[in-house]
Amino acid sequence: MIRSKVFSSKNILILGMGVTGKSIAASLYKSGANIFFWDDNIIIRNKFRNSKYRIYKNRSLNWGKIDFLVVSPGIKSKGINAHKIVKVAKRNACRIVGEIDLFQEYLEHCRYKNRIKVIAVTGTNGKSTVVTLINHILRKNKIPCSLVGNIGKPIFSSKELKEGIYILEISSYQLENSRLFSPDYACILNLGSDHIDRHGSLKKYANDKLRIFKNLNINQHGIIYENHKELRLGKKNLSESIRKRVISVDFKKNYFSFFNRSKQVLTKRKIVNTGIANPYLLGDHNRENVFFAIKISELLGIKYSGIANAIKTFKGLEHRQELVYSEDKIQIVNDSKATNFESLIPALKNYKNIYLICGGLPKNKNIEILNKHINQIVMVFIIGLNLEPFFNYFNKRVETYYVKNLSKAVKMVLSQVKDSKSYGTVLFSPGAASFDQFKNFEERGNQFKKLIKSNTQNAR
Repeated sequence: MIRSKVFSSKNILILGMGVTGKSIAASLYKSGANIFFWDDNIIIRNKFRNSKYRIYKNRSLNWGKIDFLVVSPGIKSKGINAHKIVKVAKRNACRIVGEIDLFQEYLEHCRYKNRIKVIAVTGTNGKSTVVTLINHILRKNKIPCSLVGNIGKPIFSSKELKEGIYILEISSYQLENSRLFSPDYACILNLGSDHIDRHGSLKKYANDKLRIFKNLNINQHGIIYENHKELRLGKKNLSESIRKRVISVDFKKNYFSFFNRSKQVLTKRKIVNTGIANPYLLGDHNRENVFFAIKISELLGIKYSGIANAIKTFKGLEHRQELVYSEDKIQIVNDSKATNFESLIPALKNYKNIYLICGGLPKNKNIEILNKHINQIVMVFIIGLNLEPFFNYFNKRVETYYVKNLSKAVKMVLSQVKDSKSYGTVLFSPGAASFDQFKNFEERGNQFKKLIKSNTQNAR
């Protein structure tokens, strides 16, 4: 657990006591802070009612003595839909921060500051693969590191490094309140239409992503895939000194560009195929993921041979195109981490004769982006409490069933593949959030794997 004297005797109000809020409260309390808290969920509030933390009461709270309000990532903090406590805090001129700015505060006062580096990766898709791959490369090259953020442990629950590298998977929600965060290596992988309900527009979504570069200093580096015009336009609004620190990548034109400081000119380089073979890193999306992991590792000064050897031994990410069963006529793939339509596409491109299980809570309405890959699909089974927009889209194009329940979907799809004369891929790639039926995509993926195990064992 991270601790720091910088938080000692501070009065801190934490809004949202989920995984992140709970982690921050425990860390700051151990650091000597006085913790106040609030969560809209009465069950969660009651868990902490008799704890060492004090519950928020607006009438009795002296806002003049609150040093800052910490807002958990899932809580809206901007615009007319901002949480009411956030609005009260703003009226009282209270400083509002998020997890990553608190972490920056810790880093600035850390006794090991000069021996610590931070890698931060954001983007709509691919974040977990990239940070996990970087973590694997560093460990294989015997570099101390800690993988935290949206993957692994919450930042403040992680082991405190005395030297080495923190690798952070960062969401746009975390960047939304960021004012101080200044990672040594900042990366934006891509931009899709995810979370528009939260941000309001793609422009605002892109601008929140671009906050990851806002505080880069002369010794820090950035890298961005300019796959969307809002990222390209937003990058132009960064200061010239920061733009010179950011490597720009264009996979469609197959080059990357950077400012050559010794020659003082913008330099372009062709993206060369690595030739590194790994069955867990197939597809164009993983070609991009590998490029980012290599480039960041090179910026860290790791030799290419050490990077390549590490990538060859990478075993892939659980719930991301995870092969869970294979025999003569069938392979079964768990891709539960596909939580939007864009992240469903890589799996559709990777397989043929697909029996697709999808559905859940759609994050947007752009399902038409699947048009180019619809011919890969033989049959569709839709789960989730809401059949739209999945049924309306697939039913016009391919044989489609709305089964609602994942257990029923697994039984039906295995029966259909068994009766088929050709080789088939059962692909569980929901293309939607899981919260209508599961706690998260991990629980959803684990449930799928249990169902596959029980149904394939019974069939033998």
